[in-house]
Amino acid sequence: MIPAGTSKARPFRPVNMPKYIFIPPAGATSLTEISNAILLSLQTANAEQLTSYFLSDQEITFLRQLGSEDMNAVLENKSATDLQNSFETDLQNIVQEGIAKTLNWSALSVADTKTDKGSQENRLLFPVETILQTKQNQPVSLLYEVVKIKNRYYLFRGIQLKS
Repeated sequence: MIPAGTSKARPFRPVNMPKYIFIPPAGATSLTEISNAILLSLQTANAEQLTSYFLSDQEITFLRQLGSEDMNAVLENKSATDLQNSFETDLQNIVQEGIAKTLNWSALSVADTKTDKGSQENRLLFPVETILQTKQNQPVSLLYEVVKIKNRYYLFRGIQLKS
């Protein structure tokens, strides 16, 4: 046995472990990317596809520093897990609401994604409307909010089915 720290010791790396591991950055580069992920989550009734689009505690700290008083009030006593759980609950409610309205989620596709500039107070927060379309060209709209931090979009809160 050769003690660590001597000139004959070699670093240990498991055989099946790659030398470099690529971890994609969190957030989305475009709103279309988030829209497609949300549609996939609705089609599978599973929010796991959205995990990379949720805010982390680090981004929430950033928002608390740069956000407005309204943003800080919303984020007060909230963690990344709280925001994620709230969004997932809203998503499950939309799935059930769509089933009640006889929507076939698997037959929908993303037709358009629109956003406003947001308010003067919250320059990082943007309301988004994603328009889904059935095969018969019937529109179905989803409303939600995203925040933009360092040119990446993150899901913030409040997804709902527009009537």
